[in-house]
Amino acid sequence: MMKELIQGFPAQLTESLEIAANAKLSKAKAPIHNIVIAGMGGSGIGGSLIKAFTGDEVTVPIDVCKSYDVPAYINANTLFIACSFSGNTEETLSAAEKAKAKGAQIVAITSGGKMGQFVAANGYDSISIPSRSNSPRASIGYSFVQLFLILNHHGLTASNHFEEIKASAELLEKESADIHAKAQELTAFFINKLPILYGDTKLEAVLVRTQQQIAENSKQLSHVNIIPEMNHNELVGWKFADVVFKNAATVILRTSFDHPRTKIRMDVCKGIFEKVAGQVIELHAKGNSFVEQSIYLINVLDWVSFYLAEANQVDPFPVDVINYLKDELSKVG
Repeated sequence: MMKELIQGFPAQLTESLEIAANAKLSKAKAPIHNIVIAGMGGSGIGGSLIKAFTGDEVTVPIDVCKSYDVPAYINANTLFIACSFSGNTEETLSAAEKAKAKGAQIVAITSGGKMGQFVAANGYDSISIPSRSNSPRASIGYSFVQLFLILNHHGLTASNHFEEIKASAELLEKESADIHAKAQELTAFFINKLPILYGDTKLEAVLVRTQQQIAENSKQLSHVNIIPEMNHNELVGWKFADVVFKNAATVILRTSFDHPRTKIRMDVCKGIFEKVAGQVIELHAKGNSFVEQSIYLINVLDWVSFYLAEANQVDPFPVDVINYLKDELSKVG
């Protein structure tokens, strides 16, 4: 099941463009002074990605809310976007109710559920996405494409970025063989190890997405961080204990949009890592835009999480412990 979902990611991007083309959105009721995107897990990571994708063009603050609560500053000038694949994510529903109480302008991206009922009852805008995958983490294309649409609709971005999405789908199809080869190389590197991944600050959402995928699909932990921030703290930890570094496999993600000073930092850090933990692999992104390169890296690393699941002899699709947690929470209201 997960294999087919990852394989279908280019088609999902294309379908997402079609959904966006047919979406109906209202005009803003008041000038938008800030944006809050609420969502958890596979639904929430779309918000983190869109913040990274539009950071150099959106002139109002964007916050990504991954909690039951919302920032105190939310008011009638806030564009509040609730992302819930199932429509039943309790944290996002709670945040949406609180945003409503503060008079925010609310839009939902959901397949239905309680969130669908909430927006319908209150006359809020909503974009419906397919639920057939039954997997939020395998449906991120639906969320961030619709987020591009919403921001552009309200004049918050200069472009809807749809051409970059289209180019990304074409890139993944064209590079399919190479993507699988790179994914299998990284998987072999990660087997029975602790994967450690670093990248430029702009790639933080991609790195977090990777950590989530390895946890949910491969059923194991990994570690990620960003450069230069880790140069001011975590780098000192590359000393003890030997047993950790003997069982670590380190990868540095590279794009053509990395900050020039960060590129130098990566070169120096690579030497430091190699002295302690041996081989370090670099994964270079492909594509013409930052959006394309990010989507390329996401697809490569999604495949890594699938192949690593095979190596771990686990089914990547079920998330039984999360379902158990939800069941336990339901018992206490």
